[in-house]
Amino acid sequence: MADSQFWQEKHDDYAARDWSKKPSIFVEEIVEYFPAGSRILELGCGQGQDGLWLAGARGFHVIATDFEESALYISRQRKLEQDVQNILFESLNLDELFVYDDEKFDVVYSHLALHYFDTETTKQVFNEIYRVLKPGGIVAFLVNSVNDPEYNSGTKLEGDYFETEGTKKRYFSAESVKKFAEKFDVIICDEKGETYKDIDKGVHHLVRFVGKKPA
Repeated sequence: MADSQFWQEKHDDYAARDWSKKPSIFVEEIVEYFPAGSRILELGCGQGQDGLWLAGARGFHVIATDFEESALYISRQRKLEQDVQNILFESLNLDELFVYDDEKFDVVYSHLALHYFDTETTKQVFNEIYRVLKPGGIVAFLVNSVNDPEYNSGTKLEGDYFETEGTKKRYFSAESVKKFAEKFDVIICDEKGETYKDIDKGVHHLVRFVGKKPA
């Protein structure tokens, strides 16, 4: 993953953007698959907007995580400003084993945070997601696509994994996502994802995945 300075600069920029203060397109598209009263683990919460919306507007119980302290600081400030009670912001490095117990969550959710790792680490991340989900639990995430204009730029490290602009990124197809998420029953897997950040660049093909852990 990129170093802390890279992400601190990114979060300073994102904090000034209007889209960083409202729920993402993706979370509004797929929230219908989250069971009422779910306990949700968010991976890579960034500015906190999705977790705060899930907890505040939708009433879920959320643990929202990120490895970057500047992002967590912004998120915690927004929690206070919005007076959202049922959310905790915690530090978590996704390239390490998760600190949470087996079968603790009804939902694991991630918006553009699972595509920064080499193959072995990515497999570990998906194994950890599977481990912390309850049987019948939902996983939902959005990741970079091989159809992204930035694909094949920078230094190729392996397969669809590149180093560029101070960070390392993996680019997925719907098929490669299915391989990493093979333990889950597929509900949605397509290349129709969008973000407010990239919509002006003509990027409309991020990979969306919603799956279910077999009961």
